[in-house]
Amino acid sequence: MSAEGRRARVDGRHGGSGIVEIDRAKLDASLTRLHHLAPSEIELGRLVGEVVRAVTEIFGLAGAGMLLVDADRALRSIAASDSRGALLERAQEEYGEGPCVESFIIDEVVVSNDIAADERWPRVTPILARGGVRAVLGVPVRLGGGPIGTLNVADDRPRVWTDSERDAMVHFGAVLENLLLVGLVADRNDRLARQLQYALDYRVPIERAVGYLMATMRTDPITAFEKLRRIARGERRRVSELAEEILSERRVL
Repeated sequence: MSAEGRRARVDGRHGGSGIVEIDRAKLDASLTRLHHLAPSEIELGRLVGEVVRAVTEIFGLAGAGMLLVDADRALRSIAASDSRGALLERAQEEYGEGPCVESFIIDEVVVSNDIAADERWPRVTPILARGGVRAVLGVPVRLGGGPIGTLNVADDRPRVWTDSERDAMVHFGAVLENLLLVGLVADRNDRLARQLQYALDYRVPIERAVGYLMATMRTDPITAFEKLRRIARGERRRVSELAEEILSERRVL
């Protein structure tokens, strides 16, 4: 992050509360510019990276990235702003838990004001905290009627995520949704466009398998998702393949 961006972030805080003011004019200008990006003229992956970087600059964040549903690992990182953004993505991709994974599973915004003091994700929390990730927010990115991934942002110190910040992040998520949709239609030969098509194809059986496990195991969606992912990984199989096997009743867990 630039020195100017870092100063802006510090100046925006109020008495050490971790609350940051939003420059509304800068936010609106950034959203307008991003809405007019053309996936037909620029590689889709580069555009996603530009949105991720814009989020970090506007909010003075330590990192950001995007996870996309994947046939093999359930969720895979496709963009990261920097090393902290990469760590945020990599740890959650590896362990299948965290605020951004949960955001995808329940299709809602999920926040942690200080992940070092958060007990919801015991395997990922210490890794992120040691890497300098403290406050985290995950926003579902939707396509084709449901979530296909998440926009994920992080700060390197505790931060109170305000309602206005949550709303603004949802707007950035909507920018990504628009770019992904246009990019998917504009060029199906683009590498990320192909990944998006895979995401659309695999999301439904994974969602249905999670719902089936919730009913049969009488558990919550996060536990069901983790069980599906863990078994597939232990057997070195695709998550989507195991999901389809469960749904066809060829496999009982």
